[in-house]
Amino acid sequence: ERRFNVRANDAFFGIYAGRLLEAMAHAMPRSVLRFSPEEDNADVDALRSGRIDLLISASLKLGPEIRVQPLFTTTFVGIAREGHPIFQEAITPQQLTRWSHVVISRRGKSSGPIDAALQAQGLQRHVALIVPTPSAALFTLHDSELLLPMPEQLARSAHAAGLRIRIFELPMTLDTVQLTQAWQPRFQTDVAHQWLRRTILELC
Repeated sequence: ERRFNVRANDAFFGIYAGRLLEAMAHAMPRSVLRFSPEEDNADVDALRSGRIDLLISASLKLGPEIRVQPLFTTTFVGIAREGHPIFQEAITPQQLTRWSHVVISRRGKSSGPIDAALQAQGLQRHVALIVPTPSAALFTLHDSELLLPMPEQLARSAHAAGLRIRIFELPMTLDTVQLTQAWQPRFQTDVAHQWLRRTILELC
């Protein structure tokens, strides 16, 4: 009977959460998995104070005592609804800025590496909508001409689920994002937490 408090980003949650719960149902059927919401710049404090047991996120600078393990890498792709006019010709950086974008951010941020890459070419996109979850963002594409950048594995998972979307490569070079899991040393030898971390690593 264990309760795990995990803070995970959308790329992990959208792809692996269901499979993790299935593994827990077999190995720890009386345990509870609680996904905690993100907080601005409070990840290290949350780990140290015990508010969260495990942090799954893009690689961050954490305290020297925090244990960190790489899980997987991802890069961003673009998504639009089937029949979107962007697919009528080659997708260029200029094309990318012709339509408004929806951005996924639980912290409400509207800019990131895509904006920096566009700015380097003298371009700027219009972010018309900021939503906290991937599912909310995907539903906005159904009857709009919005474009949605999203981690590739998450985009392919949404497409495999049957959503009427098309995935396209972004016409710019973006750094690969490394996702990691991090925990406090006090959980290093805890058998239940070892199982959780090992299972997450195997899933990824």
